[in-house]
Amino acid sequence: MLPELTLIKQMRKQFGLTQMELSLKSGVSQSLIAKIEAGNLIPTYNNAKRLFDTLESLHLETQLKAKDLMHTEKVVGIKPEATLKDAVRLMKKHGISQLPVMEEEKCVGEISENSIMDKLHSSKDAVDMDKVLVKDVMADSMPVIQMESPISVITPMLEHRSAILVAKKGKFVGIITKQDLLAGLVAGSKK
Repeated sequence: MLPELTLIKQMRKQFGLTQMELSLKSGVSQSLIAKIEAGNLIPTYNNAKRLFDTLESLHLETQLKAKDLMHTEKVVGIKPEATLKDAVRLMKKHGISQLPVMEEEKCVGEISENSIMDKLHSSKDAVDMDKVLVKDVMADSMPVIQMESPISVITPMLEHRSAILVAKKGKFVGIITKQDLLAGLVAGSKK
């Protein structure tokens, strides 16, 4: 189902396009666009779809992408055989609240402040952080996306996960946290 025709003018103006520019991009004549926007003509389904498809592709082009949001420094990870104490030290050193658990350049899990706190809270006895291993506390691995993944994919993932790994040609090149997403949105709204 297509959106309301009145959105064509609103979306066109949002992207700073003239009727002629939209015509060139969509293949729908400028005079037809003018009649649609004035409410004087109801277009065929194919013409309306071409206009909305063009406007949607412009929307996707302007969305923030993973490469715009990610931390690009080396992704800090920890091995499954490391201790909880090692994980806490690494998080503190880098000022982060979660770590991908890495084994031979593959993410096999995630450990976070929350999972460590859950372990401490759920144990009836005092937890010896030098003896409990990361692999015994870690959660499922972080999702992995590509650098060109749009914010519309990233946002719902971060509603359920603390971080997302970003890959390029099979190698991890960055990480996106909820804080990175919010910072990107704030920076994008200033433009």
